[in-house]
Amino acid sequence: MADNTGNVLPGATDFEKLESLCARTYKAQALWFLNAFWDSFGEAEAENLWNYVHKAVEIDMDSREAGTHLNEMEAHRLLESFDETMTVREMRTYLRQHGAIGERVKNVPLTHWWIAKYKADWTVLVNAPQGDNSEAIEKAQAMLESAQAALNEATARANEAANALRESIAAEESAKAREAEAKQAEAQAISAEEAARQREAEAKAAEADARQREAEAKQAEAQAVSREESAKAAEAAAHATADAAKTAEAEAHARKEVLAEKEQEAESAKAELEAALAELKAQEEAYNAKTKELDAAALAELKAQEDAYNAKTAELTKKSEEGGVVSRNRAKNELAQHLAEDPLPLRRAKITMEAAVKKADRTRAAATAAREASEAAAAAAEAATQEALMKVAEAEAYLEEMKKKPGSAEGQMWWLERRVIEAKKYMPTSKGGIAK
Repeated sequence: MADNTGNVLPGATDFEKLESLCARTYKAQALWFLNAFWDSFGEAEAENLWNYVHKAVEIDMDSREAGTHLNEMEAHRLLESFDETMTVREMRTYLRQHGAIGERVKNVPLTHWWIAKYKADWTVLVNAPQGDNSEAIEKAQAMLESAQAALNEATARANEAANALRESIAAEESAKAREAEAKQAEAQAISAEEAARQREAEAKAAEADARQREAEAKQAEAQAVSREESAKAAEAAAHATADAAKTAEAEAHARKEVLAEKEQEAESAKAELEAALAELKAQEEAYNAKTKELDAAALAELKAQEDAYNAKTAELTKKSEEGGVVSRNRAKNELAQHLAEDPLPLRRAKITMEAAVKKADRTRAAATAAREASEAAAAAAEAATQEALMKVAEAEAYLEEMKKKPGSAEGQMWWLERRVIEAKKYMPTSKGGIAK
């Protein structure tokens, strides 16, 4: 593996030194190139070299950061991504014209591209001084690595906190849903009880109304009978009057007219009686139909409940009389509990409500636990972030101190500062971070 840190390139000739430089990693090539040409154009092009290095690492699927060169196809992709007009062939033609490469070159190190792009003197490049602060650079590099590791840890903790928060929110939503179900079950139980009471009141009211109608019908019937009896009495009197009238034709004629009137009244009374009887019958049929309508569903439900209740009673009674002493006693206890239970539908509604309340309580407890886990994860993320911030600040302060000392490798110093900027993109903006 090539030495990526030495300040002097190995090689007896400039050509061999260039080959040594091209054998270094993408980043090491960029640092050497920036240090060599910092004052002429390196400072202005530093950001572009940064982008070239990171794009090459992205393209180089096999080696990534440890890569030193791209093949021709990968090099074409690199140039296209930066809208470069110079081709790989044109680059190699330029390098051969200036003695930087031989005839057979298959790979494309970034140094070859930069020499051609910036028309740089490659002999100056391979012999350029790289500063005399290598120990300080290594220390700064180590501080940055530590800061980056702390930032990665803070990011991981922040992701865990975010996931825990999402889980706690979901648990709280589930708890609210269970609580709503419990309240709905309670409302349904209350509604069932109220409906039962209302049906009972309606049945009693219908019964009272039917009884009143029956009394009115009987009263009408009595009145009709009374009128019929009066008519019969009038008819008998009319007959008696007719016999007396035989002795006096004029008086008989008059009483005959009276008799005709009485007969008409009798017929009218008879018609009223028949009408009253028909009305009574219709009222009785309506009462019976209403009673049957109100009670059919309730009777069916009650019958089913009574059958189930009686069946269970019979089963437990049989068990309490048969088998061993233990099984009989257990059956007797179950029978006593069964007989003490309220078998009405309201009892079932209350049981449903209680089950829903218990389920809501369990869900609420889970939501509380999830919220506590979320808070703990958030606290861990905050602690990791604070540690990362402290290490980034220490690295920045050390770099500022190094820049004030003579003999620093300007390109390498810029690269370290650029790494600090990149690290800050993953820090909270409220705590010194910058937007991506």
